[in-house]
Amino acid sequence: MGAWETGAFDNDGAGDLIVAITEGYFTFESVAWAFEDEDYVEVDGGQIALALAELAVRSRAGEPLPLGGGDSAPFAALLTPERIEWIRTQATRTLAGAEASELYELWEEAGELEGWLADARATLAKL
Repeated sequence: MGAWETGAFDNDGAGDLIVAITEGYFTFESVAWAFEDEDYVEVDGGQIALALAELAVRSRAGEPLPLGGGDSAPFAALLTPERIEWIRTQATRTLAGAEASELYELWEEAGELEGWLADARATLAKL
């Protein structure tokens, strides 16, 4: 992993997501592969889910995209109530425990689970 901190955008998966959104080729279908397993969320899916949750919160508030990504309005236009619920579901799965989420397991192993959970849960509460 190139980038690894507790914030929603402090990892490579989130960076790739921001690029896709900024360059205009992001669709929810383009990330569906990361959530195909109904019982377990791999690390990529967890990173995407939490970044999407934070992006949804920021975009609905009219804030610019993070990491110098620019205007969030095109992304905000994609945020139907169904998409918000889908994001909430994927983020909740990511925070469900080590048996359901690789990202959870990795933070647990790193000894920084509580900090990561606090950030992620705060975002989810705003969603």
